[in-house]
Amino acid sequence: MQLIKNITEIISRVGRSTTYKEGINLDIDKSVSQLKKRGFVILDHLVGSSQFSKIKTSINNKIENDFALQFPCLSQSKVNLERDKDLIERNFLASNIQLSKRGLTFDRKDIKSYPQMLNDFRPSTLTMPMPSELDYFQLWLDPIVMSIVSAYIGFDPHMTEAYVRRNFPSEFMVMNFNWHRDTNHHKYLVKAFIFFTDCDIKTGAHHYIAGSIHDPRFRDKIYFTDDEVHFVWPFGSEDHMTSKVPAGTIIIEDTRGLHKAGIPQKDYRDLGYAIFTPPNMFRRSKPLYHIEQLTYDRLSSEQKNFIPNANILYG
Repeated sequence: MQLIKNITEIISRVGRSTTYKEGINLDIDKSVSQLKKRGFVILDHLVGSSQFSKIKTSINNKIENDFALQFPCLSQSKVNLERDKDLIERNFLASNIQLSKRGLTFDRKDIKSYPQMLNDFRPSTLTMPMPSELDYFQLWLDPIVMSIVSAYIGFDPHMTEAYVRRNFPSEFMVMNFNWHRDTNHHKYLVKAFIFFTDCDIKTGAHHYIAGSIHDPRFRDKIYFTDDEVHFVWPFGSEDHMTSKVPAGTIIIEDTRGLHKAGIPQKDYRDLGYAIFTPPNMFRRSKPLYHIEQLTYDRLSSEQKNFIPNANILYG
């Protein structure tokens, strides 16, 4: 199995050597160096841009009017503290089917309006799948992001996941609200976070432990508590990073390092996600987003390198 794994790794890298994109006014080398040492880099070149504002408006409309969401959704109002004690203890780590069988979810047919949905079901998280629209892919595959990611990994990876999450105040610790490490790939894994709302501690700052990709600690289970992590990296310490950033900020992280989503204390937080891993011709799982051929054809050649063939809807 290890031989097959090694061969797969070699094949995935053939013809994908890194190239720097022309016309980018940014010190790519410095960004990549920080990413390798600290595990993250912060970009602000889209803050206040018309490109970003257009997408932000679109996201609000798709979530609040079109309900273009991933269903079923977990409903906090349906959680019974006694009956669902087992799920609470394991941070609701369960499939949508399991949650639905427990009666803890709601679907599109249950929604009459956006305020009614929030009032009746009190969701902690709403997930919007990536729309097959050019403006979204132009932002998710921003030239600066592609350059840094490719230079860091050493070849052009595939964008294997792309979506937006809206997080609300939560009574419960639901999966990614806990400290964890991503395990999509053991060696090549980068995630770009795109902030669509101003972010601070009260609106759910993202937390990351700088340098933890090189630290052997906290690898013996899936999730860790604040007390466990804060004992080593107290809140406010040099390596405990919190995303107090304006809308339009992009943070690129190697999320094999310790990180967690902060829980908003008020309002909500909109955050876009792009996950980059090596191309894999043997991947059998269903694509986690789609792009229509007409949209794909309008991408640059560099952007097309980042899209797996299985994600393209030909027609």
